[in-house]
Amino acid sequence: MLNHPSITKILWFTNLAIAATAFTTPHNKRCTRSICNPLFQQSEETVADTVTTNTPQKPLWMKCINAVVPSKVTALNEAVAMVANVSREEANNLIEMGAVWAKMDLLTDDDVLDQYYGSDYSANIQYADFPSGWGAGNDGLNEREEEEEESLDDYIERQMSLRYRRILTPSTIEPGTDIRVYPHPRRFPSCYEFADQNRLLYEDTTFVVVDKPPMLPTQPEPSNYEECCPGCVNLLMGPFTTIEGEPVQRPLICHRVDSCVGGCVVLSKDGNGQKVFTDLQRQRKIKKLYKAVTTEPVPLGMHVHWMWKPLVARGQVGGTACQFVSHIPPISRKKAKSWIRCVLEVVECKPISIDENAGHGYNPGDKQHYQSTIRLVTGRKHQVRAQLASLGCPLIRDTLYEPIAGLTLEKLEEEASEEVMDEAMTRVRVPTEPIGLQAHAILFAGVKAKAGTPWWGKGEAVDGVSTASKAATITETTDPYADYTTTASGMKYLIIKEGEGAAPSAGSTVKAHYTGWLDGFDSQKKFDSSRTQGRPLTFKVGTGQVIRGWDESFSTMKVGERRKIILPSRLGYGDRGAGNIIPGGATLYFDVELLDIF
Repeated sequence: MLNHPSITKILWFTNLAIAATAFTTPHNKRCTRSICNPLFQQSEETVADTVTTNTPQKPLWMKCINAVVPSKVTALNEAVAMVANVSREEANNLIEMGAVWAKMDLLTDDDVLDQYYGSDYSANIQYADFPSGWGAGNDGLNEREEEEEESLDDYIERQMSLRYRRILTPSTIEPGTDIRVYPHPRRFPSCYEFADQNRLLYEDTTFVVVDKPPMLPTQPEPSNYEECCPGCVNLLMGPFTTIEGEPVQRPLICHRVDSCVGGCVVLSKDGNGQKVFTDLQRQRKIKKLYKAVTTEPVPLGMHVHWMWKPLVARGQVGGTACQFVSHIPPISRKKAKSWIRCVLEVVECKPISIDENAGHGYNPGDKQHYQSTIRLVTGRKHQVRAQLASLGCPLIRDTLYEPIAGLTLEKLEEEASEEVMDEAMTRVRVPTEPIGLQAHAILFAGVKAKAGTPWWGKGEAVDGVSTASKAATITETTDPYADYTTTASGMKYLIIKEGEGAAPSAGSTVKAHYTGWLDGFDSQKKFDSSRTQGRPLTFKVGTGQVIRGWDESFSTMKVGERRKIILPSRLGYGDRGAGNIIPGGATLYFDVELLDIF
């Protein structure tokens, strides 16, 4: 079994990617500084030049201005109007949207306790956001195991070190206070789709489940507090009331779903519901189903991969925007502590057609598309996106993961792969359009909710024929493989000897015989055979130790079974081939037999 990549190489690769991701994430901002008084006005052009010097062009919403409130100015809107060169009315709009922050030297006891317990806010200043990763639940895409609850003392100490706070109401402010203004807030027009009451999927005395439109964040942006999932749900679907009949000021987000992904999102009417949801998630009592669309068929069955733990820790900044996974399990329990297990199950994969005239702006071209139904067993950051990409099946429109399709962490051990990864990372971009993924359904504590039709359509099978029936209709007499069964991935197989033993599960070690050919079973191009060598091959099923077609085939065989399989190149060695023996794009023909399971 191969060892995992060394920590040194992983850290090297993380540093390598910072340059590629610095201009795609909203956390890497450089703000210009000015003195906020009538004698010194810095133009927007100067700000833009300062921000973008020697860096790729950034969008306007990433630009901010730091300033100091001058003496004799006590009205916040007046200070904002000065620094942003806007009218008082426009300054009020920036404040109410959440585009203005103030650096607070001191927090009162009431301020800190209000944030911790989620109760009423200060009369003049509302501290709008929890720090990243705290008190906002997980999304199944950012969960950590065995995490201890943060104590009030630890929370107070950390809050005192976080100085900038968002101000949401026009208020008074002390002269000399540092302020930060985003003059061009990032806007999310898709939030107004919540005006459609059909997007309210479920409501009870504690929880609200909504069908989030794509291109809307679940958490507030630094420049925009209102146009996010909680803000727009409250504005367009509220008012909501708690079990005591009290009005809900703003629902609390229970988990996160990527901005470019639509579907089920759970909110709570109070902090207790948020805590209950988090506890259920830690106990793995929340069931989630996703719909995914790719241009390559996704292998059916359970997929177990591994993420490097330090790169997905809460509060982690810098490094790669995308998540790489390893297909090889840690070699020991001790080493496993540095890795996080990612598990999902692909329960269906079928070819579908996408109507390019449906108004979504996506052109499917002449490529075959596949829709998969995925059961999320664990929940990690970008888990579905990262795992499918590692299998060579990236989601459509996912510009963050398409460039790294087929690349895994263990490839860092191969010197030749470093250059390939380096080049791939220069092409990753945060998606600017909805990607082929939907949080389709969620089930927890008696709550059941299912999202509506995703942006790509209903996912109808090609020509209205299901995968199974389509395979059954291949009966052309001119086809020498007419008796073979064709799976959703494109693999063909014919059972030539029935097995009577058990079938392997994902991760099981199996012993097998095989013979492989190019150009057909009767050709003279036999490239390998365990039978000739007299040594069966031993490997783990479903872990990526062998080519994809083998993982798929052996996961459905029984001990004693022998079959012939035909693998298209995407299930074998792809366009690269293997050395001087198997050319790129080659179809592979195997005679395989499952001898035993350990």
